[in-house]
Amino acid sequence: MPYQVETSTVPFLIVTISYLAVLGFIGWWGNRQNRNLQDFFTMSGSAGAVLSGLAYFSTQYSMSTFMGVPGSIYHVGYAGMSVSVPGIAFSMVIPALLVGRRLIKLGHRYKMLTMADYLADRYESTAIRGLLAILMLIFLVPMMGAQTIGAGVIFTTYTGAPQWVGIVVMGVTVILYCMAGGIRSVMMTDVIQGVLMVVTAVTTFFVSLKLGGGLETINAKLASVDPNYLKFPGHNNSYPWQNYASMIVMWSFFCIGQPHLFTKFFTMKNYGTMFKAVLLGTLGMWFSASFIEWCGVTGAASFPGIPGKESDFIVPLILQEGLPSIVSALMVAGIFSAGMSTISSLLLTSTSAVSRDLYQRILKRDATDEDTLKMSRVVTVVLGIIAIGIGILKPGSIFTIILFAFGGLGIWAAPIICGMYWKRTTTTGVFASVIIGEAFYFLLLTEFKSLSMGFNPLIVAWLVTMMILIGVSLFTKPVSAETIRRHFDDLDKPVKA
Repeated sequence: MPYQVETSTVPFLIVTISYLAVLGFIGWWGNRQNRNLQDFFTMSGSAGAVLSGLAYFSTQYSMSTFMGVPGSIYHVGYAGMSVSVPGIAFSMVIPALLVGRRLIKLGHRYKMLTMADYLADRYESTAIRGLLAILMLIFLVPMMGAQTIGAGVIFTTYTGAPQWVGIVVMGVTVILYCMAGGIRSVMMTDVIQGVLMVVTAVTTFFVSLKLGGGLETINAKLASVDPNYLKFPGHNNSYPWQNYASMIVMWSFFCIGQPHLFTKFFTMKNYGTMFKAVLLGTLGMWFSASFIEWCGVTGAASFPGIPGKESDFIVPLILQEGLPSIVSALMVAGIFSAGMSTISSLLLTSTSAVSRDLYQRILKRDATDEDTLKMSRVVTVVLGIIAIGIGILKPGSIFTIILFAFGGLGIWAAPIICGMYWKRTTTTGVFASVIIGEAFYFLLLTEFKSLSMGFNPLIVAWLVTMMILIGVSLFTKPVSAETIRRHFDDLDKPVKA
């Protein structure tokens, strides 16, 4: 590697241990506030605008945003910022407009806790609940493991310890505060982590400008190497228009199918809370993602020649070179935050898939909420350990694993959208479309890549999913009139005390 991050072990450990201690205290406090299963998974729909807005964006923007994506942009130039920046303005707005208001009403009226609660009720099918729960485990647990990889890299960089040490430290901390306090602890820690992420992103950007001699000088340096760094489709033709369009759609519309983001709407007090949360969350996402991803461009001028995946170190390099050790360590805690905020929501959502959707609703229907709450804490530990193992094994890069899992869950946006806006959508249609859609998505990733025509495979697979869902629904039996009434006509009526 042409550049080596200068280690600052003592300041890093002081900041890291203090930060983790604060998160542990929040987990203890959250445990004391929880009274039942509804509190554990959704705070009984009592979250306010600040909590909801910061929690949503903190969950969506992960370790990949702070390490994997800037490292990718480093090799591409400004065109690489299409990875997520253009979709930032829509990534919370579109889900809120399309499904948010209805989910708040459904959650309050029918005490729904999970995405499977909605789908199973809308399509009168326990089997759909089971299918979603299994797919959630297949995709969400590896996504958790991907988040821990970045922690291992950072810990090794700053202390010289093996990567598994950082992975275990992050994983165990998240397990403890999720197990103790549930969604309350997750969302409270998200507030701290969200603020720290914004501060880290903005600080790193301005430090990178100073190191590069200002934006004009940086652009001149990049243009002297290759003018394509400053325009589309980027260096080495890396980002053609199909990729650009795919990323805008990926990081905005398909958030609807992500269970860990979907359930955030169940926690909100009302529509007014959601509106304020959207404004706050969108601002947080804009600052955190656009500034940190810009550092991939500015860093290319200050630290040229970093090969391959080693460019993932670009943000720590900027921080170490441009800031005092203790301040740099504090900013790196912001990168830790990006991973931990996402892991915690993924872990709690995966826990709900096992304890709520599989255990309480399918395998042991007479289980009480108290039994399920106890089961949830055990499941949290088990799934957390599995995620730690995936992080240590590192089956792929951070961004690759996250993109794969995000796409697999994005297929579910089809039955959600149709279920909310088309009364004719049928249970058979959902089964046929999701199963075929997931299989087709996998084949596009592995065997028939050319069929994607340059777009992300999820875009093509989802269109096929929608066509199958509509086609099969037209020729199969719809759900009962009672269910349609509950999900459409009754939603605007006041809830009975």
